[in-house]
Amino acid sequence: MTGRLRLGAVALAAVVVLGALAGCVTPAGGARIVVQRFGNAAADPVVVSLTGLTPGEDVVLRATATTVAGTWSSRAVYAVPPDGRVETSSQQPVAAPYVRPDAGALFWSMTGPSLSQQDLERAWAEGQVRVELTAEQQGGRVAVAEVQRSPLAAQSVEREVTVADLARAAASTGSGPSAGQEALRPGTLFTPLPTLVHPRPGVVLIDGDDDAAAGAFAARRIAAIGFPVLVLPAFGPEGQIPGSAALSVEAFDAARAWLARDPGVDPRHIIVYGTGSASPLALWFAASEPDAVYGAIAASGPTAELCASASGAPTLLNQGRAVPCASPNDRIADTPILPLNRIPGPLLLACGTADELLPSACEWTRAGADERGPRATGETLIAQGAAHEVSAPPMLPLGLGDLPAATAQATEDARVAFWSRVTALLEGAIEP
Repeated sequence: MTGRLRLGAVALAAVVVLGALAGCVTPAGGARIVVQRFGNAAADPVVVSLTGLTPGEDVVLRATATTVAGTWSSRAVYAVPPDGRVETSSQQPVAAPYVRPDAGALFWSMTGPSLSQQDLERAWAEGQVRVELTAEQQGGRVAVAEVQRSPLAAQSVEREVTVADLARAAASTGSGPSAGQEALRPGTLFTPLPTLVHPRPGVVLIDGDDDAAAGAFAARRIAAIGFPVLVLPAFGPEGQIPGSAALSVEAFDAARAWLARDPGVDPRHIIVYGTGSASPLALWFAASEPDAVYGAIAASGPTAELCASASGAPTLLNQGRAVPCASPNDRIADTPILPLNRIPGPLLLACGTADELLPSACEWTRAGADERGPRATGETLIAQGAAHEVSAPPMLPLGLGDLPAATAQATEDARVAFWSRVTALLEGAIEP
């Protein structure tokens, strides 16, 4: 996907440009940086351009983001044509951490401190971000612009859902867990702002805690586009090694029943989304409970229920017993793929062909699409050249800094495409 094509998609999605910031005009030449914003949130697209530059002299463009957890920065060099204008959406950089024209690359290509998952969320999901853009020619600063980015958290309301809440919901529907409340897990509900007037599809997000693609980012992104989300941890309690405490069917069913009772949720259109290593769990529930789960979203993971280890440790329990799982050491061709053709509603599968954590990710995705059958057309995103975290929200400089420039840009393009499809899937599930 080229920068120009990507910008065109953004323009179609945004009816009105919400604002443009002009940089400081210098007495020497009147150079300025113009930033068009299609929304104010940290994951919303921007278009950066420059005017009034000295022709024939390269311009160094820098972005510096100040967050509650540290500072991030990026740098790119562009040749200045005779008209003194640089359009980052269509012009090839001379030197940059990306290889093709890209309107907002200075934002997503920033690098910063190494942080814990909690601090990453504080910086890029919960806190305000101030981005300063500067332009330099012949060693001197010629223009400055500042962009304020509101946090993803500003677009939703977050509340804890306790085990007692879930137990009451399960009991009221006659589906109380036979294993008792100890089988349940607390969750977190994210509801959109402003408050929904009519019920909409709800999402149960099983969180595999996969860095930039983790539930805290994905849930806030889904709520920001207008859909309630209940996050359920796949592995817990907190602090245990992932896979050491398997999720139970009872815990998921109680969470789904609780969400279905929310007045802002259409109980007939519950979507399950698995992040990171939890993506097979989402597919398992969607395929195993077609009367209760309408559709599913999964990225960068197997399309089979695999054990947590070669020794057979389960990732899922049903009434205290292990749900059958396949060895992660088996060949994909020898592994039973989940019956995705049973899912009654929409399905989105996604992967990157340069996945550095699961090199077989796209082989799994293709196997899942084959099992799904003809409906898989349009439901499968094979992102050429993209790395593992294709499902992180776009425009955030997370999980890209250690990748080669071409891979990082392909991964960012995949994120844009993935979230466009997530939006289309959820909006398509709204009852007329």
